[in-house]
Amino acid sequence: MVRRDVPVKREERQVSPIRRLWDLFDLRSDLDELFDELMEAPFFTRPFLSSTFPAIDVAETENEVIIKAEIPGVDPKNLEVHVAEDNLNIKGEIKDEWEEKGVGYCRRERYCGAFERAVALPAKVKQEEVKAQYKDGVLTITLPKVEPSKPKTRKVEIEVAS
Repeated sequence: MVRRDVPVKREERQVSPIRRLWDLFDLRSDLDELFDELMEAPFFTRPFLSSTFPAIDVAETENEVIIKAEIPGVDPKNLEVHVAEDNLNIKGEIKDEWEEKGVGYCRRERYCGAFERAVALPAKVKQEEVKAQYKDGVLTITLPKVEPSKPKTRKVEIEVAS
């Protein structure tokens, strides 16, 4: 924020025009930071539109990566899971359950609409063996790891030059 100097008696303090200009730049910079933080506040954005929805846990065992995503109230037909060797993408849509014209909201905190979450995987996985299960609002994705390739060695014959 704004830098404060040690208090000095006013009559001894000489403020140059350049110093005043720098104080204005510091103030402007501080105000810009403040407004940037305010614009990121939840009341300026719709819930869950950030890259943190759905909430996920990523666990790793010796043979597989396991991802659990909390997606309550979503019809599994409205979910898509795409996997590459080293990343996973979860897409879906939460339908509005109150589509009646005569309903007026007093408060609305639950999100409805499309969402997407990309997750970097800690290891390469076998795409064709990935399994997903949805139960009680939790999507569990099991991704078998690719076996690490062992470097092949080959003995090189040494020719003796004559």
